Amino acid sequence: MIIGTTKGWESTRQQGFALVVVIVIMLLISFLAAQLILNVRTELRVAFNAKTQAAGLCLAEGGVNLGLFRLLDKPVEYINEDYEKFLEGYQYNTFLETGLLTYYVVNESGKLDLNKLNKPLLELFLEYMKIEPDQREVIIDSLLDWEDSDDLHRLNGAELDTYQDLDDPYIPRNGKIMDPSEFFLVYGTAPLAGLFKANEIFTVHNDSGSINFNSLTPMMLDFLTEGDEAKIQAYHEAQVLYDNLTQEQARQILGDERFDQCSAGLTYSSGNNRYYSIVAYGEAGVDAETLAARESGNNKKTAAVEVRTLFELRGTKVNYFAWEEGLS
Repeated sequence: MIIGTTKGWESTRQQGFALVVVIVIMLLISFLAAQLILNVRTELRVAFNAKTQAAGLCLAEGGVNLGLFRLLDKPVEYINEDYEKFLEGYQYNTFLETGLLTYYVVNESGKLDLNKLNKPLLELFLEYMKIEPDQREVIIDSLLDWEDSDDLHRLNGAELDTYQDLDDPYIPRNGKIMDPSEFFLVYGTAPLAGLFKANEIFTVHNDSGSINFNSLTPMMLDFLTEGDEAKIQAYHEAQVLYDNLTQEQARQILGDERFDQCSAGLTYSSGNNRYYSIVAYGEAGVDAETLAARESGNNKKTAAVEVRTLFELRGTKVNYFAWEEGLS
């Protein structure tokens, strides 16, 4: 009787142990299956993002080519009124089967030249960016010190010893600036880093030293109008109506006070400036309905692929100087 009971207990214990083993194996299989599903989902998401980004890049490149075509195209007969009026600085939207492309074309005459420094306009821009007066002087003097060939400090400037004392020291150019992005290397510009892209405001291809009011980037227009949406809208409406805006129209758009602050630095033609920029964005999967919902605030903006290019135009010959790609 005792022996039988012991055998029954051992049998029950073995069955219990087997059940535990089965449960552990099932848990392990479930874990591996979950990991496999997670990996598959991750791979699908990566593939989807890569496909979306590739489509966005193709759309942005299409925007660059379309902007270049519209800049070069001088048809004898215009298809319609909208086609006739191709405006520099105006953002155009075009839908393709794969999504939305947005682009604008500007002449470099519509930006501040870092080598032909217009001090009053630069100071006005720094004021618009909420930089304190003493810091503005540091930035302007440091910019001039960055460009000159000596090691003599201006009153609020910075020379080699200043840059060598930084945590990550580097050597100032002490010569002509070659790329607008150098602006953010100048001593004192740290508060502005990340607030805008240098080539939205600055150039090294505008020898006039003035700003062409008829070829403004969105950021330059925002600066001149002090971010006033009504003035920005008036500017675009005037562009559509008159093509080339005059000094008097600029005064009406900006208002007397703002115009008087800027007028000495404004011009109304590109002169013989052959340098242009195109900025284009591609958003895969965005159609007219999606865009309308987004503009009404019902949809969030999707990540767009951005292409920025700088080129020289000699007749119909295009010489590229810069091409940047990335997510906006």
